[in-house]
Amino acid sequence: MMANHLVKPDNRNCKRPRELESPVPDSPQPSSLGKSDSSFSESSGLFYKDEALEKDLNDVSKEINLMLSTYAKLLSERAAVDASYIDEIDELFKEANTIENFLIQKREFLRQRFTVIANTLHR
Repeated sequence: MMANHLVKPDNRNCKRPRELESPVPDSPQPSSLGKSDSSFSESSGLFYKDEALEKDLNDVSKEINLMLSTYAKLLSERAAVDASYIDEIDELFKEANTIENFLIQKREFLRQRFTVIANTLHR
């Protein structure tokens, strides 16, 4: 409630009371006219900053895309090398399987041969 009551300062002891008070102008002051110019220059400055930021973002985006495409190319090359290794390993497994089958057949043949020899010796 005390804030609602305006208290006038005691001007009797002041030597220059009028100079301290700021007059309320009826017309806009020159500094307020300059503000519209400065706000225009600020907005154009912001526009320039937005353009610069946009350019920087585009440059960074291009760099990122270049890095990603380089990375994708590298992964593609590695995948091709891995595929060739897989093909080579596949061929080695096929060859190993063929050798295993050959050795199994050879063992069976030798077993039969030894059986025939053992039967001949027992008679």
